[in-house]
Amino acid sequence: MVTLLLRDSDVRAVCDIGSMVTYLDQALREEAKGSGAQLPERLNLAHGPVFLRVMPALLPEAGLLGLKFFHGSMRDGVRYVVAVCALDTGTVLGLVDAAYLTAARTGATSGVATQWLSREDSARVGVIGSGTEAETNLRAVCSVRPVTRVTVYSRSPGRREDFAARMSASLGIPVTAAADPRAAVAGADIVVVATNTGPEPVVAYQGAWLEPGQHVVSIGSTTAALREIDPDTILRAETVVFDVPLSQLSRESGDLIALLKARPGWQAGVSLDRVLTGEVLARRRPEDVTVFKSVGTAAQDLLGASYVLREARRQGVGTEIADIASPKQF
Repeated sequence: MVTLLLRDSDVRAVCDIGSMVTYLDQALREEAKGSGAQLPERLNLAHGPVFLRVMPALLPEAGLLGLKFFHGSMRDGVRYVVAVCALDTGTVLGLVDAAYLTAARTGATSGVATQWLSREDSARVGVIGSGTEAETNLRAVCSVRPVTRVTVYSRSPGRREDFAARMSASLGIPVTAAADPRAAVAGADIVVVATNTGPEPVVAYQGAWLEPGQHVVSIGSTTAALREIDPDTILRAETVVFDVPLSQLSRESGDLIALLKARPGWQAGVSLDRVLTGEVLARRRPEDVTVFKSVGTAAQDLLGASYVLREARRQGVGTEIADIASPKQF
């Protein structure tokens, strides 16, 4: 079987966020119900401003193994690549530029969590952030809930106005810009926090703003140096769901580092896997507050790449390469 190479433009051409939500929901549930998935902790290397992160995964239910690696620097840019291989034959099925894919699978995973954690009648969304991941997360949320109104805030007036105009036209619903973050989330059923705000004490969302019944999605604090939500946002929620173990979050997310500093020994969060298998009921009452805190996993990357490879083959997109990695016999 040939290897399919997908550029970032190819991924954007074939990726439908709503369809990816459906694909990931089923695939992540199947892996969670199985017992053989292997997701080692990510490997982080650094040399001066340059870093390398490697995220491997082996997913028996999907019949896949592979990894994502990304490298570079905040100064010069970061490159993302996902390699997808068949578990049974070892064939390299695809090599995917994962710049947009990372944002797409992040949004799609948030959409999966939103299906399980938010109220089914959620119609109003407040967004803090105006970048690519704010867009993919909003698209995913709108694909699983009957959203009729969106309000967005970001620190740049021009960016939030542009985001509002672009997403309003794309989604076909009113999307308006707000002058401050609290106004953006007031009265919202679902809050999407997708920022890159920086270290404490700068946080984009505060627990004091929570309202009964809200579901909060937070995806921006993915390193120890970044903050996005304050500890009260988590402490005041009835249910908090993570996509990686708390032990990993406590080292890799500035939000959780701050939480555990304020409340040592806190362990109230549950894994997304336990929600997807039905082991944990994420929302018991309409007035419950729920939080999904995500830093991403190699399983999400591998399954997201599998989805775009399927769609690319179906639509005749990408570049085929024969025998990119021939087996060595022993």
